[in-house]
Amino acid sequence: MDISDGNIIIVFDGYCILCDNFVKWIAKKDKDYKIHFTTFDSIYIKKNYSEIKLKNSVIVIDSKDNLFQKSEAVILCLKTIDYNKTLISALKITPKTILDIGYSLVAFFRYKIFGKKKICSLPNTIISERILS
Repeated sequence: MDISDGNIIIVFDGYCILCDNFVKWIAKKDKDYKIHFTTFDSIYIKKNYSEIKLKNSVIVIDSKDNLFQKSEAVILCLKTIDYNKTLISALKITPKTILDIGYSLVAFFRYKIFGKKKICSLPNTIISERILS
C-alpha cells in the first residue's frame, strides 16, 4: 500500500492496553482518515518493513517511508489530526532528549501500569477500514 502525501501509518504494540487506547483516541480524532494502523506482528510490517521489530515505542511511517519513534512519533500523530496547536508547539520546543526520557519511562512501565492483553489484537470497528493486516 502506498501512503498518500500527508498520511501516516501508526505501528503499535497490539498487546499493550495503553497503546490500544491511544490508537482508538487517535482514530476518533482523525476525521480526514489520514492515518492507517497496524501492529508489529502484522503481515504488512513483516512483508514491507522487516527491519521493524517490537520496541518500547510506537513507530510512525510517513509517505516518504521515514520512520519516527517515541516523542517524534507522538508529535507527528498529533500534527496529523490537527490537535491542539499550543500543545504541539510546547512539545516541539521541549528538548527531544527530555521528551524521549519521559516516553521511555512510560513505555518501560506500560504493562505494569496499564496491563497487557493475552492476545495481540487491533481496536474495534472505529478503525477497521484503516487497518493494515
